Parts: sequence; structure tokens; C-alpha cells
Amino acid sequence: MGTSSHEQVALLSDYDADSAYSKAFQTLYANIRFSQPGEQTPTRQHALLFTTPVASPGYAAAAANVAIAAAQNGIPTILADAALIDPHSTPLGQRFGIAEKIGLSDILQSGSASTPQTIKSCLRQTFIPGLSLLCAGSAPLSSLDASRLLSTQLTHVLADLRRCLAENEPGLIIFHGPPVLDGIEAALIASLVDQTYLILTSGRSTRQQAKRAQEQLERANTKLTGVILLDA
Repeated sequence: MGTSSHEQVALLSDYDADSAYSKAFQTLYANIRFSQPGEQTPTRQHALLFTTPVASPGYAAAAANVAIAAAQNGIPTILADAALIDPHSTPLGQRFGIAEKIGLSDILQSGSASTPQTIKSCLRQTFIPGLSLLCAGSAPLSSLDASRLLSTQLTHVLADLRRCLAENEPGLIIFHGPPVLDGIEAALIASLVDQTYLILTSGRSTRQQAKRAQEQLERANTKLTGVILLDA
């Protein structure tokens, strides 16, 4: 599957619907959907974060494939690549056949000037009906700039992303986030979304890494909904 620095993302669409790989992600999506907050949530446009303690093969595929599964089940979905510091580590745009140009980092840097219309112009329709991709952006950010922009601008951007989905209809926004232990960026995103899932990779993610990541997320008062274990 490649190294963690240049992950090759295995998409659900590459597999037969009856394959074990496809069934595993369809089941994962169903479990996530069942765990989503109900009437107590003020919006039906749920936002999720998929992150991991440290970069490892497969964790970008988890976010991408849950997004594909959601779209295949009729839920309009936006997959947002939030790997702002190292956007080329998991080239989601390339895997979907989309040139990675303007994206999330550009929107964050535009500040309050961004609107649902400008954000919608940055979304790229994938070959999966109902699934749009928001690439990481035109240039990597420093850790300091990424954390500053996420803490000051993401609330506004997330609200506009929700407005890009049909009002009063089910919709889903999935952030493929940076690793938790690489900085505070993942915790900042997690503090704003409805649910966060921590991805562990069998044989690669250590118990100590998982514990430290969980503690860091909990300190940010995040909604850590579950832990997903992937095969190496």
C-alpha cells in the first residue's frame, strides 16, 4: 500500500460490491450512521473527522471510503482534505482524478471573505454521484499558520460547507484530518465537528500512541465517538 509519506489510497469503487473490502466499509458506514446524533442535533448536515495518532497506511482510505459509502447510500457528501501542512502525503485529489489546486487552505486564508458560493466553487464533483471533494489547497501551510487559521476561521467555513448541502435533507461532511500527535490541528478540527473517529492500524499504531492521541483529543473537549482498527 506504499509508505506513510506517500499513501496509495485504495478506493471502495475499485472493488466488487460483494467483496469483503466493500462489505467492511459499508458496514462501517452503517455503524457510523446509526451512531449519529438524532433530533437533539440542530442540523442534519453532520460533520465527522477521521484522524490517527501518527501517519500510517490506510487511514486516508478510511475517510475516502466512508465518504464513498455514504454517497452510494444516497447521502450527499463532502470529503474535505485537511492535511494542510503536508497535502501531498495523502493525495486524495490525485486518487479521484482531480487536479489539486485551490482548496481548504485557500478558503481558510481568505477569512471572512469566503461565502457558500466561493466554497462551492472550490468543490470538485468526483466520479461517485453525490460525492464532492474539497482538496487541501494550493500550497502547504506551516504548523503555526494551520493552527491559527483553523482556530479562527474553521467555524465559519464549516457553517458554509453545511450550507453547500441541501437544506433540511441529510448530508455529510467528512474531514480527512492530520495525525493527532503531529500538532494541535486535529484537536482543533475535532472540537468543532459532531463526531471524531480515531483510526488505528494493526501492527503499526502502538498502545502508547493511541492513549496519547485519545488524551489529546479529550483535552480539547472533542466528541470522540469511536476507534476504528484497520489491518496493516
